[in-house]
Amino acid sequence: MAANGSSPAGAAWLRPVFCTGVGLAGNGLLTAGKIAVGMAAGSAALVADGFHSLADVLSDIGILFALKAANRPPDANHPYGHHSFETLGAVVVAAFMLLTAGLIGWEAVHSFVAGRLRHPEPLALVAAAVSVGIKEVMARYTIFVGRRHNSPALLANGAMHRSDAISSVAAAVGIAGAMIRWPVLDNVAAVVIAVFIARMGWSLLHENVMALMDTMPDPGLVGAIRSAAAAVPEVQEIRDLRVRQRGSRYLADLRIAVHPDLSLGAAHDIAHRVEDRVRDDVENVARVFVHVEPGRRAGELQPARDGA
Repeated sequence: MAANGSSPAGAAWLRPVFCTGVGLAGNGLLTAGKIAVGMAAGSAALVADGFHSLADVLSDIGILFALKAANRPPDANHPYGHHSFETLGAVVVAAFMLLTAGLIGWEAVHSFVAGRLRHPEPLALVAAAVSVGIKEVMARYTIFVGRRHNSPALLANGAMHRSDAISSVAAAVGIAGAMIRWPVLDNVAAVVIAVFIARMGWSLLHENVMALMDTMPDPGLVGAIRSAAAAVPEVQEIRDLRVRQRGSRYLADLRIAVHPDLSLGAAHDIAHRVEDRVRDDVENVARVFVHVEPGRRAGELQPARDGA
């Protein structure tokens, strides 16, 4: 990892934009195929699954814009950078998932009430099975790249790919049941798909909204930052540490105590060493803000803390 906290570039296929482009192409083909086959083979579940893939297409487009915006350097209006665009991209994905769930559920219930029960043809089952395999591969690929780059947008997109794979499983079960003797199972499968997508969408929305609200990240990350700062020999104490997530990066604010007789220049150098140590030891930390306070002389009691 680079000292400035940048994510590893790696080969082209490991880059977020390339990964999202592959997902966009795959989702476009799956959307057209599932909707066309679903309508031709008479499967409401497969058509619903196709619209789920359409939501994936729209989210992929939104994520591409979010990734491009997030990579812009800091400017006068955004001195902390534009990394939050990644989190906003994840929120957009979650919103698409909730909207898709509502539309799929409404259509399935409306079809059942209206008595539009269908008997799907075998081609619908084949299409659903193919979709399961393709979407699971896309999910694993996207989640792998998302974890490599600590990208909330890609992780959300990977979750959406996985929800599409699972919804295709539900569609296949419903189609198989409807082909045998229970046509209502096709509609039931569509409702199950809608509920599953809604639950996953809500979970993603909550997680990323909390990040935008500056909720403290994983305690393990906070502990790693504290340990790295405390490892600088001149630091007597870490009196306060706060961490905020901005997209795939983290911003850390901390107060350290040093010997009170040190010169201003020496204290300033220690603060810089703390910044460098944290960014070298902890991945994805973009900025470290260090406030230096007077600590204790040898033999003095521990001073009372004035902050959490």
